[in-house]
Parts: sequence; structure tokens; C-alpha cells
Amino acid sequence: MAAASFQLEQLVSGVEDLILDRAKQSDQLREPDLEVVRSLGNLGLMKLLVPEEYGGHEVHPSELISFTKRLAEIHGSTAWVAMTCNEEAELVSAYLPPDTCRHLWVEDPSVVIAGSGVAKGKAQRAKGGWRVSGRWNFVSGCTTADKWVLNSVVEGSSPIELCFAVMEANPEFIEDTWHTVGLRGTGSHDVVLDDFFVPDDWCGVVANNSLPIPDLPFYRLPSALRFPFPKTGVTAGLASRAITDFQVLAGSKTPLNSKRNLHERSDAAIAIAKAEALVGAGQAWVFEQLEAIWEAAEKGNDVTAHLHAKVRLACSWSVQNAIGAIQHLVDAAGSTANFENPGLMTLLNDARAVAGHFMVGSYQIDTAGRVLLGLDAGDPAF
Repeated sequence: MAAASFQLEQLVSGVEDLILDRAKQSDQLREPDLEVVRSLGNLGLMKLLVPEEYGGHEVHPSELISFTKRLAEIHGSTAWVAMTCNEEAELVSAYLPPDTCRHLWVEDPSVVIAGSGVAKGKAQRAKGGWRVSGRWNFVSGCTTADKWVLNSVVEGSSPIELCFAVMEANPEFIEDTWHTVGLRGTGSHDVVLDDFFVPDDWCGVVANNSLPIPDLPFYRLPSALRFPFPKTGVTAGLASRAITDFQVLAGSKTPLNSKRNLHERSDAAIAIAKAEALVGAGQAWVFEQLEAIWEAAEKGNDVTAHLHAKVRLACSWSVQNAIGAIQHLVDAAGSTANFENPGLMTLLNDARAVAGHFMVGSYQIDTAGRVLLGLDAGDPAF
């Protein structure tokens, strides 16, 4: 594990006040705050999964979960953008030419990369590179990133090949589509390209479902097992913030027609107890499954379908637990939950937005169950 991993909490603390100061404006504008994103990049917090060989920190995925959880306790949208940008940086280091990666983070150690690993475009071979066209949805952080990485299917390839293309971020290619109630400040708009040329050095063309180039434990995992874990950190952080805010509220609120403060009522005690249990149990199982799959990756062993199902189930279940935890607190808070302060409904909307991601969607619970029963997953992402 890289030496930077034990500094993450200290580094986040250094930018906490700035994130808090810009959070409301970020949500109102429906995009990340540029100074916040730049600060995270300057602190080296946007290359946590990048190999040390390329100038990254190469942290254990548990560190990324803890990092996103801590950020989500401050501001959910900032946590989501930092999490996804770390994932997109990992895509670059996973599939682009090693020489390109060796120079990228050396020349700009603070570079921020947004993008999409979903193959929503078409890549056509051209002299010296590739011409890329397509529409990529949910490109979180696209308005404040330095570069984008976008995944496309190579035209005419059989079996299918993918082209991961990296380009300079350009607001002209952003379509304003992110009008939501959850994770509003992520700026997860669509990016649209039409016959855009990308040089060979900035493209990684690989077989579909192929493993990344670096031979490191994390990169030995298929993408379907590299990307669910970080999402659980965001929802756990949102739920943790909700618990803290509810404790403050319970000590100051006297509900209508009640002679007792909220914190003296049994419904409040039950709500916070259930919330703590749900979040703690969800995260404990996530880390347990992460340990199991990390052991397989370190040894270079294949991941069995049974283990794969349990890993995906743990991540989706943890997200649902966090949503349930916040819902308990919202119910106990009464009408106060609807106000901006304490903001419990905002936290609930943010957590529900995380659950909309296909990697941790509630339907993955059913899919995992099918696999555990010996049936076909019925899901190409499994």
C-alpha cells in the first residue's frame, strides 16, 4: 500500500472548510465547484488508484471507500465527483499505452479526469488515430475536469474491441442534461462527440472484457468488481452525516403536542439505533467481501461466480442499508426533515441517486440471487 494512504484523512481535513463553503452553491448551479476540484487535484486526491509507476498512489480499494465516505460526510456531490474521477483516472492507467500514462501524471500531477467507461460511442480507424462519435450519459465532473476518457466500440470489430479515448475537456461538447433532485452538484451531464479525432497515443484499444495492462492486484479484477465498492463509501458517508445531524436535531427539537424533546422519545431512539446498525452491518459485509476478493486478486486466482455474486450483493445491499438508515431518521424527524437545515431529505435524495447507478442498483440483489441459485445472471455486466 502506498505511503500516501495514511495521509488521506489529514488531506481531506485540509479542504473540508472549502467544500462546506461551496456546497450549497454547487448544488444550486448543478456542477462541482472548480476551486474544490482543483484543490483535490493539487492534493493528489484524484489519482488514488493510479499505479505508483505512473505517479499515482496505488491505494488499497478500502482506502478509496474510506476517502469517499469522509467526503460524503461533508458534501455528497463532491464525494461522488471525487470518487468517479478516481475511477476514470484508473481507466486511463488501465488501458492506455503505458508510455502515455508514464508521462501524463509526471507532466501534470494534479490532472483531473472525468469520463465514462460505458461503451456509448463508435470508434473508426483513421490515419494516426481514431475518429470517435457518440453520446455518453452521466459524465460526472465533466464541467470541471481537465481531460475526459470516453469508451467506444471499435466499428466493425468481431469479436468486439473497445477504444478508450482521452481528450481535453471542452464545454462545447457538453449538453446540459443534469436536472435532478439527488447529487445535484455533480454536473453529470451528457458529452456528445461527432467524428472527433483522437491520436493513437491517447487511445487504448483492447478486447472487450479484457483485463487492464498493469499487473497489480486491483487491476486483475474485472471491471464489474472494480467499480461497485467505491459507491458504498458515498452512501455510508451520507448516512453517517444523517446520523450526526439527527443527533443535533433530536437534542433541540420538541415535536408538536409533545412535552418531551425528540431525543427523549422512543421513536427517535429506535430510529438512530436502526440507522447505526444498518450502516455498520452494510459496510462490514462490504469490507469482508473486499478482503475475500482481494485475496483472490493477490494470488492471481479466478473469481468464482459465487464469490462474484456475493461481492456485488454486498455492495448493493450496503447502499440499500444506507438508504434505509436515512429513511428511518427522516421519519423520526417529522416535518423538520423537509427543511434545508438539517437537510435530511437532501441526504436521502443523494443516497437514492447513488442507488440509481447500475453497478449498485437494487436489481443487482435479484441478479446475485439468481447466480447463488445456480441460474444465469441475465446481466452482461455480471
